[in-house]
Amino acid sequence: MEELLVSKGQRARKVLLSDAVPRETRAVFERLARETSLPCLVCPREEWERRTGEREGGGIAAEIAEFRYAELEEWLPGLPEEARAFLLDGVTDPQNLGAILRSARAFAFDGVILPADRSCPVTGAVFRASAGAAAHVPVLQVRNLARAIERLQEEGFWLYAAEGGEGTELSAFQPARRTAVVLGGEDKGVRRLAREKCDGALRIGMAAGVESLNVSVAAGIIAFSLRKPSRKPLTSNDK
Repeated sequence: MEELLVSKGQRARKVLLSDAVPRETRAVFERLARETSLPCLVCPREEWERRTGEREGGGIAAEIAEFRYAELEEWLPGLPEEARAFLLDGVTDPQNLGAILRSARAFAFDGVILPADRSCPVTGAVFRASAGAAAHVPVLQVRNLARAIERLQEEGFWLYAAEGGEGTELSAFQPARRTAVVLGGEDKGVRRLAREKCDGALRIGMAAGVESLNVSVAAGIIAFSLRKPSRKPLTSNDK
């Protein structure tokens, strides 16, 4: 929740705290709420559960009016020369979407693109599964994923479908300066039209007898492999 309060892309409407939260912790979030000019309500645990719909939560929540998706034509001009992105084709599980966003943030991906139909939207469950990454990684929602692929190609991206047993082995793959990967849904993988629009395919080499990985696990491996080189200056400890 702290990630949401400091996010530049998403805006909370209020902070809701259970009186069961330790006083010191409540003080931290009350201060953050004041600094961001947000109302902060402390209420009994039962009321907190009723308001949030949570039974297992830690007693800390923030309310947002509506998740703000980035617009493709506003996102593209602001991208750096070297960029990375995921496009998700039919990922419907909120835990998977949240985990993908978490990996995207961890490895400095510049955005995650979702189709408006047959895809999980960004919900409270996605926020929680992303450990706050949903507040920081640009998430775009598009009407036509195939057209989005073409639009990225027009902007210098090379697109690759993540396929189970086909394509270039990830460990041997040399990404372009602008590279995006299409990840398929939990059941059907990357659909034919999206796959045909791509410039190629990638696969993760696995031990014999293993056919596939969960989509969020695959996303984490791919994001780590394709992460942009660190530009942090070398220190004496690095040499």
